[in-house]
Amino acid sequence: MIVNQQIQVGMQQLKVAVAMLATVIVLSACSPASEPQPKVLEGQIFGTYFQVSIGTQHEFAEDEVRAGVLAVLNEIDRQMSTYRDDSVLNQINRGPIGEPVAVPEELFYVLALGADIAEISGGAFDYTIGGLVNLWGFGPEGRITRAPDTAALEQRLAEVGYRYVELNHAEQTVTRHSDVFIDLSGIAKGYAVDEVSNYLHSLGILNHLVNIGGDLIAQGMRSDERPWRIGIEAPNDNQQVVRHILPLHNIVMLGSGDYRNYFEEDGVRYSHTINPTTGKPIAHRLAAVHVLGDNAAEADAFATALLVLGEKEGLQFANTHNIAALFVYRDGGEFTSVMSELFSRNHADTMEIPTTL
Repeated sequence: MIVNQQIQVGMQQLKVAVAMLATVIVLSACSPASEPQPKVLEGQIFGTYFQVSIGTQHEFAEDEVRAGVLAVLNEIDRQMSTYRDDSVLNQINRGPIGEPVAVPEELFYVLALGADIAEISGGAFDYTIGGLVNLWGFGPEGRITRAPDTAALEQRLAEVGYRYVELNHAEQTVTRHSDVFIDLSGIAKGYAVDEVSNYLHSLGILNHLVNIGGDLIAQGMRSDERPWRIGIEAPNDNQQVVRHILPLHNIVMLGSGDYRNYFEEDGVRYSHTINPTTGKPIAHRLAAVHVLGDNAAEADAFATALLVLGEKEGLQFANTHNIAALFVYRDGGEFTSVMSELFSRNHADTMEIPTTL
């Protein structure tokens, strides 16, 4: 995948409160009950759950590591949440148009990475859609039950455009040149996955699986002999049904889907995933996309872009840009999975179709 500039920063606390979907289930290995199991640290963050599973190879102070993980997450929340009035991101969103705002390097990195992916994807990923997210009832302005009127939609759509945000790398400042509302829900959770993993590495805990709302990184092994195993759900609205099983090793997997966070009006379903070009929720057969790679923030943004592009353009984009992606789309009353070329080369031989769990 791409994006050359990478900043790895140790952090201390977060809560991006984004619309999450549970795309994966961490599966236990087929092993005797007497065999040692990974220790799991878990809790709530960003309006969803987090789970940190630590391989059986490690001895560690559970309370200290849990506190450190929460510190990392809470700091990202403090910087990047749209739900906190005191977040750094909302200071930018409320600031005067045309005036630069100095930001921490963590937030600047996420904004710069998001801008790169917006450019590469032709705006399919665009973090300035926050006004539209709010308009459709999926942001901090609160839920709605009816689609917005055309005038309101056109007004918010006119405010969207990642090129309205100027990033000064030398000064590490952000300047809005229009009244855009920046919403990092399509990338910040992936960044949080990366940062928790970096924190664990700093402690020498090299074998771990970090899962935040279904977005994860698998490092090392769950034990000396057993890999981490992940169940990928079928995108059903109301139940968990595992569609594929993947063993994962030193890789991230991020998902984006149009289910579990939506509303219906007069039989029409409105997803929380907004197309930045039309200003409306996506309306195609593609239900979910899972992206594998080595950078969770990057994979998070690409998963969003591919979902916006849809089953045909998304697959073409993934193949053109060498992205390992699994597309799940609705096919009548069933679901069909399609792999990008890189996903097929690297993972088709190890992916299982479950019979029983």
